[in-house]
Amino acid sequence: MRMDRLTLRFLIAVMLASVSLAALASSSVRVFTDGDSVETLIANIPQKARSKTNPVEKNPDATLAGRKLFEQHCAECHGENANGTKRGPSLNVPQLEQASSGELFWIITNGVVRSGMPSWSKLPEPQRWQIVTFLRGYSRY
Repeated sequence: MRMDRLTLRFLIAVMLASVSLAALASSSVRVFTDGDSVETLIANIPQKARSKTNPVEKNPDATLAGRKLFEQHCAECHGENANGTKRGPSLNVPQLEQASSGELFWIITNGVVRSGMPSWSKLPEPQRWQIVTFLRGYSRY
């Protein structure tokens, strides 16, 4: 009995999804969910990531570039002023204000997938740091 191509593609897709879910379940880093707190998300960021320093924080153009990137990639969910929308939470919370640059970079890079925030790891690293610089310099209160 010969399988048609559509059935074969479907089976391969199911197998790949199963492998991906198994890998996620065995991950040592806990993924943030709606029931978790910001504190839980931050507490589960690896120490190595926490201590990373922002290589563009002293670049005067980084804040403006970060703002443009925020508007392009983040504002749709987090709002123009980072106050949140129905799709994404406010970033104007003390826990994120107190988070290190490395912690913010890790969240942007890895996303909060189970809560709907995508990983932005495909953005070049300097652009992710520019977003961190913008968030750090943005007067949110």
